[in-house]
Amino acid sequence: MALLMAFREAMRGLRRTGMAGVVSGVTTAVSLMVLGIFVLLVGGGLAIFESLQGRIEVDVYLDDGLRRTQALHLARELEAMPGVASVRYVDKVAAAEEFRSMFGDGLLSAVSRNPLPASVRVVLRAGEGMVNNARAVAEAAAGRKGVESVDAGEAWLTSLDRAREAVTWIGVSLGVVLCLACTFAVGNTAKLLVLAQRDAIEVMRMVGATAGFIRLTVLMGGAVLGCAGGILAVLALWGGSQWWAAWIPGETRVALVYPGLIGLGVLLGILGSWVSLNRVLRALA
Repeated sequence: MALLMAFREAMRGLRRTGMAGVVSGVTTAVSLMVLGIFVLLVGGGLAIFESLQGRIEVDVYLDDGLRRTQALHLARELEAMPGVASVRYVDKVAAAEEFRSMFGDGLLSAVSRNPLPASVRVVLRAGEGMVNNARAVAEAAAGRKGVESVDAGEAWLTSLDRAREAVTWIGVSLGVVLCLACTFAVGNTAKLLVLAQRDAIEVMRMVGATAGFIRLTVLMGGAVLGCAGGILAVLALWGGSQWWAAWIPGETRVALVYPGLIGLGVLLGILGSWVSLNRVLRALA
C-alpha cells in the first residue's frame, strides 16, 4: 500500500515539475542515446573482426605426386590440432574451378595442363591465439613429405590481431568516458528534478510524511525519469535502425543494448535522485 502511495505521489511530483521534468527526460534520453550509438559502433567493429577471423585459412600446397589417401591422412592429422575448426582437401580439379570462378577461363585456357596444385585448406577457430595456432599448423605441415609450400598469412594475422586489440582498448577507454559523462548528465538532471520538488518535499515533511516515505517517493520519481529517458533513447535508435543496420553488423547485439539502456537509465535516475535528495533533506533540517 505504501509503495502504491509513493508511486502515485512520485507521478504527481513529476507532473508538478512541468518543463523542468520534460527537459530532464530529454537530456537523459540524449545522453543514453549517444552511449547506445557508441556501444553499437564498437560492437559492430568487433563483429567485423570476428567475421574476418572466421575466414582465416592456412593453405598447405601439395606436390603433384602425393596420393589422395596420403593427403587425406595429412588433413586428419592437422584437423586434430588445437585451434583448428575444420580441414578440407582441395584437389587439382576443384582448385581449377575456384580459380575460374574468381578470374575466368582466360589464364587456364592458355596452358596445356592444369598448373594448380592440390591443397589442404585449414580453417582456424576464431579467438585469441590465432597467430600461434596458424604458426603451429604451418610448422607441422611444412616438414611433411609431399608438402610443396605453406601459406599461413602470418603477417596479416598479426596485423588483424593488433587492430582488434587497438579497437577493443579504444572502445573500453571511450566507453568509460562516455559512461561517466552520461552519469554526470543524468545525475544533474535528477538534481534539477529534486530541486524543482523542494517545496513539495517540505510540505510532505510538514504534514507528517516519514523520511523513508519521502525517499521512496523521490527515488521512484528518479526511476520513472530514467526509465522514460531510456525508452526515448531506445525509440530513437530503433527509428534509425534502417540506417545504421546497413553500416553496423552484428544486429544480435541490439537485443542486449536496448534493455541495457533502459536499465541504466533507471539506475542512474535512482542514484542521482538519492544524492540530490540527501542534500535537500539536510538543507531542510
